[in-house]
Formats: sequence, structure tokens, C-alpha cells
Amino acid sequence: MQDIFGNLAAWFGATFAIFKAPPFAAFFIMFISMGISTLSNLAMKRFTDMRRLNRYQLEIKQFREMEQKAQKTQNEKLLKKVKRRKGYIDRIQREQMTTRCKPQLIFFIPFIIMFQLLRGFYTGPDNLPIIVAVLPFNIQKVLPFLVGLAGRPVAGGFGLSFYGFYFLVGLGLSSILQRIMGTQVLTPT
Repeated sequence: MQDIFGNLAAWFGATFAIFKAPPFAAFFIMFISMGISTLSNLAMKRFTDMRRLNRYQLEIKQFREMEQKAQKTQNEKLLKKVKRRKGYIDRIQREQMTTRCKPQLIFFIPFIIMFQLLRGFYTGPDNLPIIVAVLPFNIQKVLPFLVGLAGRPVAGGFGLSFYGFYFLVGLGLSSILQRIMGTQVLTPT
């Protein structure tokens, strides 16, 4: 198994060597992030009933409002109603969470293998993460915990490692793709 993974890593490193340094590394990671988000959203769309999840979300919101009103007014009838519905709401919240997690389980192992491969690809010979993108400002002065976690200070600003840049891009892309593909559980206003 180790030889197969080593051979795959060597082939990947040789084939995609151009994507190891900025600016191509940033584009490659954005493409990977978009592919993973798209695949996850397609699985979500295929294996879940989004109408039911949105209906559950509406029921949970209405329950929360009723619960707040009951606590504010201390109306005994309303408090009893809240207590009766609590079990049902807890059940649909569990069901909602399980339903959203099931499609992710299908892709968990392939994603882990791919991230392990990319982690090795974006690690230098000195065993330090390679900088794949540079933020043109010194964010480490405001958020010092990011040094080492997401990257390190460089001459032009703050250099992001693979994980830091993937996380940054993934946050933005995943919510946009969820809206486009209709897999975002809506919170009614």
C-alpha cells in the first residue's frame, strides 16, 4: 500500500509540478476546492430531500420563536406547548443533521486520500509548508495565531500554505455553490 501511495505521489508531483508555486498554485487549489464543493453538493442534491430539510428548518425556527415568547411571558399554556413539542423538535434536528451528513460519508475516504496527497505535494524538502498564495497585507499583526496554522509572514505580506488557502477559498466557494445548486438549507425570515 505504501508503494502505491508513494508512486501516486511521485507521479502527481512530476505531472503537476507547474502548480506548486504561486500564482498557478492558487488557481489549482481554487479548482480543487470548486471540484470538491461541486461533488459534495451534487451528492447532497442526489441523496437528500431538500424540501423536507427546509420544512424542518421552518418548524425549528417557529419553535424557537414560540419558546422565546413563552419564556418572556411565562404563559403556562405556551410553556406546556413548548415542552410537548421539544421532543419532536429534537428528533427532527437529529434527523436533519444525519440526513446532511450521510452524503459526506460517501466521499470521506477519497477526500482524505486526496488531501494527504496534496499535503505531501505542498510540503517543501525542509518539511515546511510551501507558500501557495500571498495576502498583500500583514494579517499576522491582527491575528497572530495564524502564523504556523495558515501560513507565515513573507516579504509581500502574509503567505498562505495549502491548508490556509484552501480553507479561505472553500469558505467562500462552498456557500456560493450551495446557493447555485439549491442545497443550502434556508432559514426563513
